[in-house]
Amino acid sequence: MKQPTYEQFLKDVNNHVLTVNLDQECYRDLTIRKPDSIDMHYHITTRPGYLFFSGDMGSFVFERNTDMFAFFRGEGIKPHYWAEKVEAGKYKQFSPEAAREALDKAFEYWKEDTEKDEEFIAEEKQQLDCINTDDEFEFHREIYDFSPNKGGVELNDFYESNLTELTYHYLWCCYAIVHAIKLYDQQKEVIAHG
Repeated sequence: MKQPTYEQFLKDVNNHVLTVNLDQECYRDLTIRKPDSIDMHYHITTRPGYLFFSGDMGSFVFERNTDMFAFFRGEGIKPHYWAEKVEAGKYKQFSPEAAREALDKAFEYWKEDTEKDEEFIAEEKQQLDCINTDDEFEFHREIYDFSPNKGGVELNDFYESNLTELTYHYLWCCYAIVHAIKLYDQQKEVIAHG
């Protein structure tokens, strides 16, 4: 699946403006949206230890530090690390590409250790290539039902493979959080030097 880039995110929010609805230490409520539109709008609400994200791209709850802006503040995103802090929201999904990659890796490990001839190796590769990775449930059923040829590729430990990827909406949300905090910090700076 195609994932959002920071450049694409910036195009998505090009005309968005920040509205600070509440700003009392670690209690904050921000809205970021185009004037007179809710297209790709989002809200960020914090309280000590939590950041709540909601809007067109989904809803997520993060738990970590007392001041969640301090946790997310900085350059770039750290989506895998931040995913460990997600308390609610779908941040990963089955990936057909990761499933195919895991099958190919299982085949390559087996191929390195086998003494079978090239014809047998080609048959094993063809058998694995026939496994449907497009549908998650079909894929798991085929792995469960897989019967290796004698001396062929075994998929006994296959469930230890990572078959997921981060969702498009979750990654967009990560960019949005960093973006909102930058806008918030810029607004605070302007007010301070008024």
